[in-house]
Amino acid sequence: MNTKMKLRSAIAILLSALLILSIAGCSKKVPKKEEKKPPKPKKVTEQQEKNRKAAYSAYKTVIEQNATAIKAYSWQTVPGKDTYNARGIDRPIALCDIDGDNVPELFFFTSQNQGIASLHIYTFNGKEAVELSYDGFNEGAYSGKLADQQAAAGTSYVVYKGKDANTLYIYDSNGDDYMQYNIYRYVMKNSKLELVESLSNRVGQDDSGNTSDIYKRNGKTVPNAQGGKSFTSSFAQLDKAIIFSANREENNVSIWKKFSFDGALCISYDQAIAKLSK
Repeated sequence: MNTKMKLRSAIAILLSALLILSIAGCSKKVPKKEEKKPPKPKKVTEQQEKNRKAAYSAYKTVIEQNATAIKAYSWQTVPGKDTYNARGIDRPIALCDIDGDNVPELFFFTSQNQGIASLHIYTFNGKEAVELSYDGFNEGAYSGKLADQQAAAGTSYVVYKGKDANTLYIYDSNGDDYMQYNIYRYVMKNSKLELVESLSNRVGQDDSGNTSDIYKRNGKTVPNAQGGKSFTSSFAQLDKAIIFSANREENNVSIWKKFSFDGALCISYDQAIAKLSK
């Protein structure tokens, strides 16, 4: 009898202990995971703000001097909008900091001849606005600049800042008997744009009437799978769309899905004057 009583007491004590532990465990709060705080924006120094204001003043002078030619660029547009006998979206100017010095570069198109507009890129060197040269375009014509031409299939383009530091990309396409698609990647250092990679895709028909689809990287032919992947990878690098225009629908080119047309940095002449006056 004593043995049974002792066994029951031991079981009761054990159950009580387990109940206490269970209650204690339930009462403990699960520690919250620490939320990652977004990095604090870098403070703009007094000198950087002074440089920005000086740059804005210099840029304002540049676009005022080119006002007539800037306003003559009338066919910039979004995919699907027909500009025949009508103006486009009138957003031929943009500001975007490419080299990370907190002073943006200036981008704008001018048209001196009917149906041809050229892209200009300026930077501020601490004293004045300086136009940058950039390789890869129209060697020997249009001063080597990207030209938006209305002829034939017309030109479509997207100029964009890359996700990697100091990188600038320019995509363009045009065609007549065949279609030509290009991507140029630049690195900006010491107030210069250096072309570090060029990609091209030429689609048309060969002499036998068969479809010809040729990819090249830095001028050398590469397999189609590799070339297509390089195009896709370059489009994925889009950080900010700076300025763009689409002369035709390009459903086969994924870059048009990478950004919002309203969210692109390009603005009108009047908006640019107002911004640069601040």
